[in-house]
Amino acid sequence: MEQLDMSKLEKALIYVDRIADGKNPVNNMPADDDAVLNDPNVIRCMFFVKEALTALKNNGGVVGKAVKIKKKDFPLETLSEFHFEEKKTITKFVEQLNAPINPDEYEKLSYKIITDWLKKNRYLQEVDDEKIGKKVTLTTEKGRAAGITHSLQNNLNGAPYYRVEYDKPAQEFIVSIIPAILAEVRSQD
Repeated sequence: MEQLDMSKLEKALIYVDRIADGKNPVNNMPADDDAVLNDPNVIRCMFFVKEALTALKNNGGVVGKAVKIKKKDFPLETLSEFHFEEKKTITKFVEQLNAPINPDEYEKLSYKIITDWLKKNRYLQEVDDEKIGKKVTLTTEKGRAAGITHSLQNNLNGAPYYRVEYDKPAQEFIVSIIPAILAEVRSQD
């Protein structure tokens, strides 16, 4: 795979865009009505070329197989903006933490790394539940002391499930340990 010069790619996009708009690519002045730049076939072609060059630019200038653009790590400074809204599940809580970031630029937090850490540190536990007939995640005594609770609920179809919720102390605790959790996850990569 070959990576193209991004400054040349940018310049080519500018020129192609001008031609597609029926303008002289060098001086950006409208082309004469009888100029080849105003031919509908040339204009359609330039829109196609612009689309291809834009895709190439979005691929980091790499010709060939698409590459995944590495996003920046979750911005820990956004955690200082956290404020408790209400008792909620981990997915809703993590959505709140991810809300201020640009997901195109930054990695989002994952609820899984948080719940994995909570299980590893015995705030949550997985148990086989006879009522439901499957493995479920429940709080431990340590988890309840931190503000994590669970309750047996029924979904819209009437099937039972355990709802695990995090109150204010639990959410504040998790916000305080996220830097350590992320550092631990990164050290394993």
